[in-house]
Amino acid sequence: MNQAKEYIHKWHGVLESDDLQRLDEILAETVIFSSPVVFKPLEGKQITMMYLHAAGKSFNMEKFKYTKEIHDGMNSVLEFETYIDDIAINGVDMIEWNKEGKITNFKVMIRPFKAVQKVQQKMVEALESLS
Repeated sequence: MNQAKEYIHKWHGVLESDDLQRLDEILAETVIFSSPVVFKPLEGKQITMMYLHAAGKSFNMEKFKYTKEIHDGMNSVLEFETYIDDIAINGVDMIEWNKEGKITNFKVMIRPFKAVQKVQQKMVEALESLS
């Protein structure tokens, strides 16, 4: 059974609403978040929410779009494109779900290297503004 395909609408709903409360509802307490701009995985719902919120502030969400989705079992891989300033960004969100429909693992990968550098710069700015 492909449960990830049933759950992914929850993630899309969070993006469309920009509502952190909805994000809180779909993250497992022990979620692990892996970012291209942090050297080790981050553990826990609060820090994951903070980083996902900062990513939303960093990316040009008006130009952000998913271009492909692959769902297999409890895993979703979503390819995306966006721009920050004049830099084209291509990446994937890799999401693992539990049986309750909550995200247990969220990994972001971005290319090219220039895009990773730009995301890192914008993430630092966004995280500083949140604290």
